[in-house]
Amino acid sequence: MSIRIHSLFLLLLANGGFAGAADAPDKAGIEYFERSVRPLLVKHCAECHDDGNAEGGLSISSRSALLKGGDSGTSLIPGKPEESRLIQAIRYKNPDLQMPPKGVMAAAEIQALEKWVAMGAPDPRSEVVATTPTRLTGMSIDAGREFWSMKPVARPEPPTVRNAQWVQTPIDAFVLSQLEKHGLSPAPPADRRTLLRRATLDLTGLPPTVEEVDAFLEDQSPDAFQRVIERLLASPQYGVRWGRHWLDVARYADSNGLDENLAFGNAWRYRDYVIDAFNRGKPFDRFLIEQVAGDLLPDADAETRTATGFLVLGAKVLAEPDREKLVMDTIDEQLDTIGKAFLGLTLGCARCHDHKFDPILQSDYYALAGIFKSTKTFGDSNTGAIKHWNEFSLATDAEREAMKGVDSAIAEKQKAALSFKSSSIAKVRETARSKAADYLAAASGLRPGMSLAEVEPIAHERGLHPRILHHCRLHLSYHEDDPLFDRWRELTAAGDASGIATHYAALFADAEKAFAETKQADPKATTLTDPMLEAARSALHDAAGFLAVPPQPEFAFDAETLAEYYRLAEESRVLESGAPDLASAMSVADGTVTATLPIHIRGSHRNLGTPIERGVPEVLRVSLTTPEFPKEHSGRLELARWMADARHPLTSRVAVNRIWRWHFGSGLVASTENFGVLGDRPSHPELLDWLASEFVNSGWSMRELHRLILKSSAYQMSAVHPQADVAINADPENRWLWKFPMQRLDAEQIRDSVLAIAGRLDNGLGGKMVPLRNRQFVFDHTSIDHTKYESLRRAAYLPVIRNNVYTLFEQFDFPDPTMPTGSRTSTTVAPQALFLMNSELVLDSSDLLARQLIDEAATDEARLLIAYRRTLGRLPEADEVARGLAFLADATSTSLTRSDKVESSAVERAWSLLCQSLFASNEFLYVR
Repeated sequence: MSIRIHSLFLLLLANGGFAGAADAPDKAGIEYFERSVRPLLVKHCAECHDDGNAEGGLSISSRSALLKGGDSGTSLIPGKPEESRLIQAIRYKNPDLQMPPKGVMAAAEIQALEKWVAMGAPDPRSEVVATTPTRLTGMSIDAGREFWSMKPVARPEPPTVRNAQWVQTPIDAFVLSQLEKHGLSPAPPADRRTLLRRATLDLTGLPPTVEEVDAFLEDQSPDAFQRVIERLLASPQYGVRWGRHWLDVARYADSNGLDENLAFGNAWRYRDYVIDAFNRGKPFDRFLIEQVAGDLLPDADAETRTATGFLVLGAKVLAEPDREKLVMDTIDEQLDTIGKAFLGLTLGCARCHDHKFDPILQSDYYALAGIFKSTKTFGDSNTGAIKHWNEFSLATDAEREAMKGVDSAIAEKQKAALSFKSSSIAKVRETARSKAADYLAAASGLRPGMSLAEVEPIAHERGLHPRILHHCRLHLSYHEDDPLFDRWRELTAAGDASGIATHYAALFADAEKAFAETKQADPKATTLTDPMLEAARSALHDAAGFLAVPPQPEFAFDAETLAEYYRLAEESRVLESGAPDLASAMSVADGTVTATLPIHIRGSHRNLGTPIERGVPEVLRVSLTTPEFPKEHSGRLELARWMADARHPLTSRVAVNRIWRWHFGSGLVASTENFGVLGDRPSHPELLDWLASEFVNSGWSMRELHRLILKSSAYQMSAVHPQADVAINADPENRWLWKFPMQRLDAEQIRDSVLAIAGRLDNGLGGKMVPLRNRQFVFDHTSIDHTKYESLRRAAYLPVIRNNVYTLFEQFDFPDPTMPTGSRTSTTVAPQALFLMNSELVLDSSDLLARQLIDEAATDEARLLIAYRRTLGRLPEADEVARGLAFLADATSTSLTRSDKVESSAVERAWSLLCQSLFASNEFLYVR
């Protein structure tokens, strides 16, 4: 352990170390099974391993059946995809274990099952039940209309409470009523420093400055905190912080992910639309409508059309050869996102059958799917087998014309790299042909099944390509009935390698000579009449035959050739990455209107059932007017307006619950994306309805809701309760809010706070940050993602690359950018501590802050006061000063010179370590 790390650990221990971890809820795993796993089991496995069938002794009808496995043992080891036979089988890499037998599954389907097993294979099926029926037993429509979230929103009167003085807003009456009912009292108010830090980080994602702390402490007027709230809400950084919250829900990313990880080069326009919407105070109902149907509004413009990027941002299997399947999979992803984001419903679970738990019918799913089947999500231009998402152009004719030259230059560079690759592969292949007999002779000395490592020295000794020789031996093993190699087998058995070389050298030479003579006599000839000579010639020129050259350049080329190919490919990549894009925005548009869409039996577009007219879920048709869908339009605008109806029982509840969660760390309904049967029940149902009603009455104003929440005593409570032992026994999860919930800073807050305190943060707004051209491949020829995260802009502007998320984001629980997420998990694990000790971001910021402290004050004690005020927003306690001074003395004593003068570099290192320990302390990492 280095001195730096050891010293940092000591100081971290003095500052409280790291807190415990929080586990992700099981219900999310069950939802993932229902949505992404059960349909795959039905589609690919049920025919042979369910409905009474158990071929090979294996049934997939329940979790216990999968764990039991079949004749070969268990097929599932939760948490271990690599060891699970189920995953081994669907990967098709073992020739003796390949399922389903009809052919390998799509890459996205394999990934879904791998993810499921890695999650621990959550599965609600405790007993053996059939998985193949179209309709499953869930909640009835009538019962569904009586389910709490499907009932109309009420506006209950705030309850009367005993401690009326505690009530600053109606929120407090609802909270205090629950506490008093359970014999609990609320925590005292937080001190003013804590409250300011809480509110500033909450609304802007940044810590308060020393000047802001001083100003608030000096302002003793009754409305001092209200003025703080207004200042924070007016800051452009409010939109950055709260826009990022919505981007979690919108599963925002700057690349596609999945099979073809292409750059979403224009996704940033949607990101900027969201941030601007929060800063401009756009009403939530309008915000919703623009994202679902902004292109269809009477006042549609570039901004509202950009908003529909919400529907395009999802991950897609862009290389899916079946266009109809791609379209339906994309619609499924859109419906799943809309359902979770706006309605708190897992609509995607009804694609293959009636919802297993909620009152959502399969016919409801296809009624909604018809709306999006009438919507154009993909453009008309493709690159080979890769499909392109739809965009609308903002460019002028002159800009389009100028871009032709840029595209031409890129094409030339790409052509040069591909041409070099092709010609080099051809040279390797030609060299191999010239030594064909030598390969066969060398292969005779190899044991079947020898590894590449064992073959390599033999190949090098004979001047042969190791991978071609290795493949040659495998080819001979797999083609034991090929008469061309009968002589090879005879001579191999006799141990006559020289005979093999002589025989096949002559045979191949005769074949080539005979074909040349045949072509001279008849230029149209394609084969030889002599069967053996034709077999030899065909084998010699078969690109997939016994002399097959590896298709990957890194396996085919020698070091010099590979270096040149990489040089040319890198030139092409750099030119493409730096090239401008035509001004465009990801968006949808209306396509060919589909009046009805048949139910897809078991979710398959190849097995169609009853046609369903466009519509909304039946369970909600009583409380709301069912929209009429015009023949000339998709119906997205009608759907959006229906969701934004003030009377909708779900939309306002889901929205206020999200905002509450982002303030308090947990929603009144903890499952922010699921207000169904598997979701959590509200901790304060009357408060949820009151907030939803107030939200609508305020004109769907998110700012007004912020004001209401931050002015409440509930928000202003301390995170420490004087009778915590009693409260914990009664309510260990703090669901009734007897104290303010302490929350760990999220990834963006940690990064931005460190940069801000060191004076490094760039608060600029907007613009493209992903260093890739639109639709450029994220990974290059070396499988390296060249995306950099060195920018000092707010973290909300850093690129989000699916399949390769920024390390800091990954370490601190950034959500899966393929799924709508309204409630991030918060874990504390060892790698987070290691990141804070070794990250250049933290090290460089600590170094800079250390130099600033040394320049600003002459004594260590004065510097300590400044360091604590900047990082933690307070002065250090006496014992903290003593520990800090002792640490500094110890850290510099080892660097004394002969003249007993401390080196300046040692002083800077010591102060940098101390600053780093403050950045890594609990008090910095948590909002209290």
